[in-house]
Amino acid sequence: MRNFFIVLSVILTMYSCVSDIEQMDSEMKSIELSEKASSDNVKLLSAWTANRSSPVHTNYQRKFKVKVKNLAYQKEVTIHHATYSGDWVDIPLTYEQSIGNDEEIWVGEVTPDYELYSDEFVVKYTVNGETYWDNNNGKNYSMLVNVGGYLSPEIDIELNKSFTRSTGLSFAINANVKRNYGAAVTAEVIYTTDGWATKNTIPLSYQRYFRVGYAHYIMSPNQFDVDIYSATIRVPDEVKSIEFAIVYKVNGQEYWDNNYGNNYTLNKITY
Repeated sequence: MRNFFIVLSVILTMYSCVSDIEQMDSEMKSIELSEKASSDNVKLLSAWTANRSSPVHTNYQRKFKVKVKNLAYQKEVTIHHATYSGDWVDIPLTYEQSIGNDEEIWVGEVTPDYELYSDEFVVKYTVNGETYWDNNNGKNYSMLVNVGGYLSPEIDIELNKSFTRSTGLSFAINANVKRNYGAAVTAEVIYTTDGWATKNTIPLSYQRYFRVGYAHYIMSPNQFDVDIYSATIRVPDEVKSIEFAIVYKVNGQEYWDNNYGNNYTLNKITY
């Protein structure tokens, strides 16, 4: 019996050493990434994390939006993300659209059924045999599991596509908005149902708590000073879609998300 406990003690000691080594490797990788120089060729525009749940199922949504310089047709854009196992893995992003100035938008989303990803990540852009990074100017990015939205300094309002949808006769519009403390602010949806022959305006309302699952909420403002605004647009039965943009007004200044000049379109879902 004494020999058994000796063997068990040795095994536990070895396991502890392995765990410590894995932790040290992860920390060294984090330091290595933070020491890389951020490049103007790639920039995280926004990110979102939410613990989404139903009475029978939970997933952990993380989504990202990145802007890159179009340096060549063949390219790879990923989120280089830490995991709770101590590894760093690549989350692939896909091309969404060109936005002028020879720049492109790439997006990606993951919804694992368990907490696979920890809080730390950077953006990685490989093109023409070179790799460029956005590591938040040497600090790396960090978002916990149920934070809501992050907006880069160049973004003041952004449509949250995950919670913008057709709901029967109505359309639910949701936006992430950068808080401006002490300023008079308004947020609105500008939309049309007839190809802009007529234009309609409806206010987006501030949401102190926003439900993202059966028992999970996001508070606003969050740690990044981002608020959640929402609106419901009700339309007649014969209206099948709306075209729209959103605007944030602060002290006489207007900040738009109009999908880079293309506007957004929502089609009514019928059952």
